[in-house]
Amino acid sequence: MKIPGAVAIVTGGSRGLGRAFSVELLKRGARVCVADINEAEGRQTEAALQRQYGADKALFVKCDVTKDNDMKDLWRVAVERFTTVDLMVNNAGIMNETLVEETVQINLMGAMRGSMMAFEHMRKDRGGKGGVIINVASTAGLFPVFFMPTYAASKYALVGFTRSWASNPCQARFGVSWAVLCPAFTDTSMLSLAIDGSDPPLVTYQENKEMVVTTVKSIGINSVDDVSRAFVELVEKDDNNGAVVTVEKKMGGAVYRFVKNPNRL
Repeated sequence: MKIPGAVAIVTGGSRGLGRAFSVELLKRGARVCVADINEAEGRQTEAALQRQYGADKALFVKCDVTKDNDMKDLWRVAVERFTTVDLMVNNAGIMNETLVEETVQINLMGAMRGSMMAFEHMRKDRGGKGGVIINVASTAGLFPVFFMPTYAASKYALVGFTRSWASNPCQARFGVSWAVLCPAFTDTSMLSLAIDGSDPPLVTYQENKEMVVTTVKSIGINSVDDVSRAFVELVEKDDNNGAVVTVEKKMGGAVYRFVKNPNRL
């Protein structure tokens, strides 16, 4: 899709990857509704983005993606302000193995809820203009990670949900593309809290601390810029329906992998 003039909703948008995605979209001429559960941080992000890109370009809406009414309000406000939404980025997530239900509710159910609301708004067969839905998963949704099984489960499910919608034979009629972004470990506060905290919320961390650290180092840690570049490429890709994009830090640089046929991953 063409980013200039497009309207996007980005959940988990007040920090980390969500904020970086919002900035990249705004830099290219989009209008962005930033959604986040943290109102204080969200307002600060809104003010900063409006100062840099214009008061009419960025908007913050407080939103808990686990609550249906919050998500409905998010869509209502975004459409009232910007008339339409062309791009939905379901980015909100947590990484905490002690919060099993919350992980599933935020990482999976929140993204599914956002996706379906976007789909109903965008689908051409019911009067929409079409659009793109990008779900932010992880390479932990493609390969096992022994120290974060709940997180991995939520991301595996999100990848499966997205790929299944992408393979729907009615896609041409719907006019909505589905894609999934799967970065490996990325230098965000979520990773820092999970790996470097005084009591990391990971499975058997204390028993396997050295192995966890070795695993992370061997895979490498992406910069936020690495993932943001892959995100922009995915949004702008002509035929992005069904694309699975991994971002992996190898040999000093980020490696992007596009998989067009979701059945051949």
